[in-house]
Amino acid sequence: METQNNKWKNRLNFLALSIWLIVSVGVAIFSFIYFSVDFRGYYAAARVLFEGGNPYDYEQVVPVLVQITGVMSTHPYYYPPWFAWLFMPVVFLPFQVARGIWMAFNLVIWNISLWMLSELVNWRRKDWRLYSLFSLSTLTFGWTTLRYEQASIFVFFFLLLTIVSIHKRQWIYTGLCLTFLLVKPNVTLIIVFMICLWLVRNRQWKPILALVTMLVIFSGLALWTIPDLLKPFFKPDFLLGLTSALEGSDQVVAMRINTTLLDWLGIWNLGESYRLLIYGLCILVGIVVLVLMFYRARSLLELTSLSLLVTFFITPYALQYDYASLVITLFWALSLCHSSTLTKFGGLALTMFIFSVSLWQRNIAWGYWIVPGLIALTIWALSQRSSSPLTES
Repeated sequence: METQNNKWKNRLNFLALSIWLIVSVGVAIFSFIYFSVDFRGYYAAARVLFEGGNPYDYEQVVPVLVQITGVMSTHPYYYPPWFAWLFMPVVFLPFQVARGIWMAFNLVIWNISLWMLSELVNWRRKDWRLYSLFSLSTLTFGWTTLRYEQASIFVFFFLLLTIVSIHKRQWIYTGLCLTFLLVKPNVTLIIVFMICLWLVRNRQWKPILALVTMLVIFSGLALWTIPDLLKPFFKPDFLLGLTSALEGSDQVVAMRINTTLLDWLGIWNLGESYRLLIYGLCILVGIVVLVLMFYRARSLLELTSLSLLVTFFITPYALQYDYASLVITLFWALSLCHSSTLTKFGGLALTMFIFSVSLWQRNIAWGYWIVPGLIALTIWALSQRSSSPLTES
């Protein structure tokens, strides 16, 4: 009987593993065929840079966008120069081939990241429950990023590499990872700052020195190689692409909706003054939480998980495709929900709510419901955490 049960468990495990891999490959292929969004901006910026231009000058980027896609789209370049450098090897390739490489790269690092994360939270048992969690995380977090061809899976991957490199005391590698995390400072600045504080508290100065050195070298190289690098930054409409959809360099065709607290509060038809008041109070709460967790966090993973939660709670600019890194918070919180059947059931119920958001949300502002869901899951997990080490049931 025990042998028969093991056979069925193995079959269930294999089925769940197969579903995860099929789902991840399927959403990547579907996204590649039916969507084409932000990679065109990366590709165009890298092409302009390769031809000796300034990728921050949207008037130089627009003709390339028209050439490769046939339309003028809202894709001004706001990332650090070293992010564009990563795309230089594919500017020689046809646009669709380069897109395919970017999609395949993101698919691979997404699945690798999920596996790395399961190791970091100490889930040694690899069975159908873990693979099912991988599948649901892919559909809720990974697919949105793949569909928009965004860089948040890249950030997710490098955030995990940062944690691993710190554990292994590979300080130069840590500095490099922190440098690449800053390609999206709107969702990583707080996290990088808190990790640096953690390193300072533990008297580890080498990774911070490596980070500063690389930032200076990369910035200096960019200033040297890109003509008039900073000139576009002083144009009055330089940041217009963050709040508006553009046709060309200056024609506004629509206002952007973000996945932030301010836009989420707009769902409730609150006036702007009330929204700003609530937002200000939430920033204060976020600062208090950051201070408390810096002194009370039991591990770097816990510090990172809570920093992510605070970041997406109060960031003034983020879209739902930026949420990939929140899988770290989700897995960490779930890893604490093990002390009793009630704790497990509560954690599972809140997790199912988080996964359900993408099914009933009306627009990306509604996607912010993921953050309150994760806050509730985190509070539940911390309140139920036992003092004993994590054990498998």
